[in-house]
Amino acid sequence: MSVVGTPASTTAKNLAVFIDADNLNDATALDHVLLALRSMADRVIYRRAYGRPESLKAIHAVLWKHGVRPVANLIVDKTTTDSALVIDAVEAVCTNDIDIVAICSGDADFVPLALWLREKGCRVLCYSLANKIFANPDSFYDDVVLLNVVEDVSPNEVPQAQSAQESGAIFQASPAVEPSPVPASKPKPQPVKAMTAPSDKAVVATTPSIKKILSILPELKGKQPVHLSQIATKLRDAGVLDAKTKPVTLFRRHPAQFELMPKSQPNCVRYRG
Repeated sequence: MSVVGTPASTTAKNLAVFIDADNLNDATALDHVLLALRSMADRVIYRRAYGRPESLKAIHAVLWKHGVRPVANLIVDKTTTDSALVIDAVEAVCTNDIDIVAICSGDADFVPLALWLREKGCRVLCYSLANKIFANPDSFYDDVVLLNVVEDVSPNEVPQAQSAQESGAIFQASPAVEPSPVPASKPKPQPVKAMTAPSDKAVVATTPSIKKILSILPELKGKQPVHLSQIATKLRDAGVLDAKTKPVTLFRRHPAQFELMPKSQPNCVRYRG
């Protein structure tokens, strides 16, 4: 699956992944993340998920599938979950030769951990749901991958060939059944329609990082307003914006870094820095 914002391939030897199940608790999104991490190193030696029992229960099937050890927080205070994750991450790096650490959470509480890991020479990745990420994560992580979880098309809608290919689903259409000759008094049977069974959810990482946006649109680095019509084509050519999506939708996902002007009906964007 081609994913915008996915970290480049690497030849790392060892990788560790720590999951904040109280933050990234969508089973479909987490499944895609763990599948992607498998190919990034020779071994994934630490696989742990931390959270309240109900949070871990919601993703228990994915944890079992990928061999992730759940660490339940039996205390009401959420900070104990974060503390347990931080302690285990520090212990893992101090006692093992770990090249990459993946933190599956959009919580800003893990920023000090990310900075410490980078100082120790680790490459630190952040995986988060797009609606749960804190502002300016690119300043603290080597790579940030934001995930959007969207519902598939409704059962009553027959997907077009292109959309079926993009979603990765396979739709097999049955041939239409020719009606048999019947007396005029009987109703003419209708052709049998192809039935499709959409999956529950599909995860699409469509939000590029700030670094990615600035690399496509270097004119924004001057921090001067740029008309949206001048940058829409570049974003679409780079594959971070589809034909039906307006540029304003992309920049609204990063309100801390980009200012849309005027606020009522924006037609320009300015990089805040």
